[in-house]
Amino acid sequence: MTYYIDIDGTKIPLRIIEERRNGARVALGGTHVILRIPKIPFFGSSLDKHVEWAKNWLRQLKASKPHVLDKYLNLKNYQDGEIFEMGKQRFLLEISKTNRESGYIKLQNEGVLKIELPDQAQYDEQKLIKSLLIKFAQKYFLPEIIRKVKYYNDTYFHKPINSVRLKYNKSNWGSCSTGKNLNFSVRLFFAPDDVIDYVVIHELAHLVEMNHSDKFWKIVSNIMPDFEVKEKMLKVHSARYDF
Repeated sequence: MTYYIDIDGTKIPLRIIEERRNGARVALGGTHVILRIPKIPFFGSSLDKHVEWAKNWLRQLKASKPHVLDKYLNLKNYQDGEIFEMGKQRFLLEISKTNRESGYIKLQNEGVLKIELPDQAQYDEQKLIKSLLIKFAQKYFLPEIIRKVKYYNDTYFHKPINSVRLKYNKSNWGSCSTGKNLNFSVRLFFAPDDVIDYVVIHELAHLVEMNHSDKFWKIVSNIMPDFEVKEKMLKVHSARYDF
């Protein structure tokens, strides 16, 4: 069962799972808060009481960690005819079902993103649309991240680079390997342009210092003195910078 509960004026999706257990338990899932409750309620217990307990638990959690529930505020539900915004780009989604066996996405003229879904019931439509949008964005924005890397490397670092890749990654915004391979999360393109620049500078600085020493941060701050503002934006708005 899925409900929406009010936490300080914000609706949060709550999935309730009944199972053989002695008490209730709350956990933060990827798309829902999960409330597990006994399949056979104890004497004096009820669904409403379990939900109210979960709400109080979430309020206390939010009081200690103000942004912990942010990831549930911007869950996207892509629909035919809506505008998909990423970076400075706006795309009109044209979603339809066909007899294809797998999903299909293509950028058409005048910023129309054509998405075709299999005409069958046994799959998660939103999950498939999200995967198609990620695939599109990785290809579409790769030249832009390469351009930024080239500009900052040519201007400040002058280091050899083996490869630049754009991936979907939730664990970090970028990485630099000892093999001089630079990887960036495609989620960056939901962030402001100067925030993307910061991550590019950060990873290029690792070509000089493969650590986060004082020397490393000095390199970053010499190029972008207000880098801490960008770092904070990535932490605060991480849930919003996503598909």
